[in-house]
Amino acid sequence: MEWDKLTSPDFARAVKKAQGVCLLPIGCIEKHGDHLPLGTDVLFVDRFCCQAAEKEPAVVFPYFYLSQINEAKHQPGTIALKPELLLPLLENICDEISRNGLKKIIIVNGHGGNASMLSYFLMTLLAKEKDYTVYNVYWYDGAGKACKDFLEAKHDGHGGEIETSGIMHYYPELVTTPKSKKSLPLKRLTHLHENGIATPVDWYSNYPDHLSSDGTPGSAEKGAKIAELQMKKLIRQIQLIKKDKTTPALYREFLKRAR
Repeated sequence: MEWDKLTSPDFARAVKKAQGVCLLPIGCIEKHGDHLPLGTDVLFVDRFCCQAAEKEPAVVFPYFYLSQINEAKHQPGTIALKPELLLPLLENICDEISRNGLKKIIIVNGHGGNASMLSYFLMTLLAKEKDYTVYNVYWYDGAGKACKDFLEAKHDGHGGEIETSGIMHYYPELVTTPKSKKSLPLKRLTHLHENGIATPVDWYSNYPDHLSSDGTPGSAEKGAKIAELQMKKLIRQIQLIKKDKTTPALYREFLKRAR
């Protein structure tokens, strides 16, 4: 049930059918090698969410493509919002989702670079009293292990076999022929990383062209298998969250004790 494609009366019925659960697909606009569209992360995760919601009812919010991607600002087409704008915007969206009756919001992340930001966003909710609960899942988690029987790349990553296959499956018309990139990473800061030291340019030091894997083994057939396997995981997550009474109760308990 896609939020923006429902009529107002249908939306009210959808909220009940979804048992108050909303999926919020989030990705970003960034380079994915020279062969994939800038919106790869959010294009894939949006279709992925919509298909999962057909099997386990949930309302799917229009995909959110504005996120953390400062490390790709040197590449054409990147849209990177300022942190002081992004987090309040995401909070405002969650507030509005809740105001419309959806009290369990599942952020379905399609961009690895959002991981730390979204973890921090969840922590900020401990300083605010909300009438809803936010959950965060990353569609890519476990994909390599789940799909190991048919993946060819030894090390998959940004713009690699999994992402290339996913877009070939959902949007074949948007993919150009991937070029092999087997010389990565550059390891220009290994002397620091091996000693537990992080810097603002960790990603750039390894992947200045913003590609971290080889997309040449990708195929639409693999993309369909990847989507099916990971969708089963998302469906289980939706089902668990629908039944979850503990997290909302603990959130209320914490807020009461923290006053």
